[in-house]
Amino acid sequence: MKNILCIVNPVSGLKKSLKVYYELKDVIESHGFTSELLKTEYAGHAKKVVSELKLNQFNRILIFGGDGTVNEVVNGLYQSDLCSFFPIGIIPTGSGNSIVHDIDCLDYNIAIKRALSDNIRLMDVNKAIFDNEVRLSVSIIGWGMFSFGNVLADKLRFLGTIRYDIASVIKLLEKTLYKAKISIDGETSDISCAFMVGCNSIHTGKGMKIAPLGGFYDEMIDMVIVKDDVSRLQLFAIFKKVYTGEHVDLPYVHMSQVKSFSIDALKDSYFNVDGEIIKSRKVSTQILPKTIKLLV
Repeated sequence: MKNILCIVNPVSGLKKSLKVYYELKDVIESHGFTSELLKTEYAGHAKKVVSELKLNQFNRILIFGGDGTVNEVVNGLYQSDLCSFFPIGIIPTGSGNSIVHDIDCLDYNIAIKRALSDNIRLMDVNKAIFDNEVRLSVSIIGWGMFSFGNVLADKLRFLGTIRYDIASVIKLLEKTLYKAKISIDGETSDISCAFMVGCNSIHTGKGMKIAPLGGFYDEMIDMVIVKDDVSRLQLFAIFKKVYTGEHVDLPYVHMSQVKSFSIDALKDSYFNVDGEIIKSRKVSTQILPKTIKLLV
C-alpha cells in the first residue's frame, strides 16, 4: 500500500472539503492507497506540516481546498527543499481554484482520478521577495485594484464568496489609481495604474481568464497592466470580458511575457498572492521554472 497525505481545509470555499474527502476516501483506497488525514486548524497549518515531512514518508499529497491551501503546501515543500519528492494532486473545494481551472479539472470525480494517476507535469511557480518574507505564488501576484479589492473583500466576509464580486464593483466605481516605481526584466520606470498582475496561471479567482495566452508550463510570467488612461466604463469592460479572456484585445490592457518584475509602491502597500494579502512596500518577483510536480 502507498501512503497519501490528504490535506483538507474545512473552511475553504463553501466549507465542504471534509465532506468531499469522506466521499472520495473509498476511491482512494480502492486504488491501492492508504490515506492519512490532516484537517487544517489555522492559517499556515498545512505549510508547517508539509515543511516537516520526511523523505518518502508519503507517495504524494492530495489537497482538498483552494488556491490558498495549494499555496501553503507549495511553500512548505519549497521551504524544506522537498519540491522534487512529493507530487501534488488537487481536489477543487475552494472559492478560487486557479490550477484546476487551467487543467480543466473542476469535477471531483475527474480530479481524483488524475490525482491518483502517475501522470506528472512540472509546474512553474513565481518567487516573490517582500520586505519581510519570501513567498512562492502558483497563480497571481497582484497590486492595485487586484490587492486592495481583496482587502475590502476580507471586510465583507459575512457576504460569503460573492464578496469578491461586490468588492470588485466598489473598487471599479472608486477608480483609485496607484503610483509606483517598477522594473520589468531590468527596465525601470515610474507608473500610475489601476492595477498590475504578474500571472503564473491562465485563470485566477472564480474563473477569471486573466492570462489566456499563459500558463504554468511556459517558463514565463504574464504581466497584465492597466494604466491611468482608463475610464470607469473601460474598467467595467475589462471586468466583463476577463472571464472569457477577451480583455486582452482592449487597447488599454497592456500584456507582456517576462522573466522578472519588481514593484516599489513608495509606501506601505498591499499585494495579492494567490488570494492572500501581504503587507509590504516592495516586491521583487522571478519565475522558477519546472519546480512543482503536479498530478494531471
